[in-house]
Amino acid sequence: MSETSTYDFDVIVIGGGPGGYVAAIRAAQLGARTALAERDRLGGTCLNKGCIPTKSLLNSAEKFYETKKNAGDYGIDAGLLKADLANFVVKKNQAVDRLVSGVTYLMKKNNIKVFKGTAAFVDEHTIRVGEDRITSDKIIIATGSQVRDITLPGDMSLCVSSNEILNTEKIPENFVVIGGGVVGIELASVFHCLGSKVTVLEVMDDILLPFDRELVAILKEKLRRDGITVITSATVKEIRTAEGKSRVVIESGGKEQAPAADLILLAAGRKPCLDGLQPEKAGLRFSEKGIPADPDTMQTNVKNIFAIGDVAGGIQLAHFASAQGIAAAEQALGVKSHVNLKVVPSCVYTVPELSSAGMTEEATKAKNLPYKVARFPMRGNGKSVVAGETDGLVKLIYNEESGEIFGIHILAERAADIIGEAALALNMELTAAEIAATIHPHPTVCEAVMEAAHIASGSPIHQ
Repeated sequence: MSETSTYDFDVIVIGGGPGGYVAAIRAAQLGARTALAERDRLGGTCLNKGCIPTKSLLNSAEKFYETKKNAGDYGIDAGLLKADLANFVVKKNQAVDRLVSGVTYLMKKNNIKVFKGTAAFVDEHTIRVGEDRITSDKIIIATGSQVRDITLPGDMSLCVSSNEILNTEKIPENFVVIGGGVVGIELASVFHCLGSKVTVLEVMDDILLPFDRELVAILKEKLRRDGITVITSATVKEIRTAEGKSRVVIESGGKEQAPAADLILLAAGRKPCLDGLQPEKAGLRFSEKGIPADPDTMQTNVKNIFAIGDVAGGIQLAHFASAQGIAAAEQALGVKSHVNLKVVPSCVYTVPELSSAGMTEEATKAKNLPYKVARFPMRGNGKSVVAGETDGLVKLIYNEESGEIFGIHILAERAADIIGEAALALNMELTAAEIAATIHPHPTVCEAVMEAAHIASGSPIHQ
């Protein structure tokens, strides 16, 4: 960058989450004098209160559940097996601290100046962070999102947010989740594995709405068999406490129900984080939905300011924010870049896992695209049979004439690890025949993707 610049920095990134710190690293790699402002810990929601801590708890809970449930089948005497949630939390914190330290190291390695505190705009080129007033040619906003406040009638003393529940050290007998999105369903799985009686309440007519309905239906049936109660079209009327017992009173299908609750998780959404930012002082357009930005350039209505990730009001996924962060840094510094919005993989870490890339069958149908569906059930996959995880399938949606793939959806053990292959195939515009012709290792769960591609190509092997 030019050494004659009158600004303190070439790029300032506001927010140190997976979008922000990645944007800062990319800007520094391109030679920009880069600063990052973060009011809390580096890593943002993802590392500290979202992706990483929830997956740590899930990992511990699933290991406990699997051992307790199936130990005898594998010749293991589980004895007096007991889950210690307090130790799960300790392990979770260790994983988080390790990864946050890694981000801190990357900031130093790339000579990125980190300012601690809440950033507020002074004008389109200036922000204030605590006592520091700093200027920059380009600014990237990556402040993320925060838990949406929910007020319910009645006694809310048992209610916790997705932030607070991460440090819960007591396993509730009755656990009620209000919200059937990804966060709610994943945490429902955690406490089910730990032995809680779990009820999920969703105001919409189904859970996990962005995902393919066929696979969600299979997952719901698996949750039901495992003992998790899912009630949809549920309106919460009140939280009623009497004689030391609490119940969440709801109405669903014209009938009133009142599941017992010892702990209630409020998981009904997040909102863009604009606290203290004062975007109006930079001339930015914004609303409660966030700061709108061009999906191709991430540029806001103020040409030198970019917005990425959750704060831009779009897809709320850490890996999407990271991709936007790289592209925004490159765009800000004159490097042509873009994010392929058609291929943004999504995952739900349940048992089995649910993952998706590309269009669902419902979206394909809504666009009036000619399509067919190839399905390969996990009961035909050797690795899944050995693991005892045969619920689910790989679903491939494609154009029979051209072989073009519209979407790939997976419900299986390790589905979240496999969906990257599907995203790559879609991004490279591979046909079903090309996936089928790619040798996959055996025995692996990912073979099921190849098998579904064989079916789509008209040459089914194991079906």
